[in-house]
Amino acid sequence: MEVAAELRNPAGRDWIRAMQGTNILLGAVVGLIHPTTFATGVACIKAIGRSEEIYKRENLNELMNIWTSPCIAASVINNRDTPLHRDNGATYGSMDFLTSVGRFGCGTFKATSLGLKFLFKSGTVIGLLGRLVPHAAEADGERLCFAQYLRESILTTLGVCEPEFVNINDLITI
Repeated sequence: MEVAAELRNPAGRDWIRAMQGTNILLGAVVGLIHPTTFATGVACIKAIGRSEEIYKRENLNELMNIWTSPCIAASVINNRDTPLHRDNGATYGSMDFLTSVGRFGCGTFKATSLGLKFLFKSGTVIGLLGRLVPHAAEADGERLCFAQYLRESILTTLGVCEPEFVNINDLITI
């Protein structure tokens, strides 16, 4: 396992720094929607900070000081419709969090196997079990989707247990 090339680049670290506030907000959403994904992500980040098995780590200490997301992996999808798919690199028990951003009218997000279709406007955050639930998104106009998730291979390498599936009792108090 190694620090991604994008994060070894000063511009990549500047982007992470610029995203700190956004990632704090999205992290709070993760903590509310799926507390076990949040806790597992935090455990991974702590394990990365302690691990001697991280290669190309010249900037790792700086990254550990500016990383504010509970998710250990992220992708930016720019102006692209995504066909029906599952996220094979994600874990089975953690949720993926997809945030739509941009100047466009409105898009749609579909989880057809669940019979669900949502408006996917700028600022929308969707959490789903992306490895299990096939999903697709489409929209017209300038936009991006900021996807955050836990990568199964990283959990395995770090020896962090995959989160349990969400249970309604985890989300409500009586």
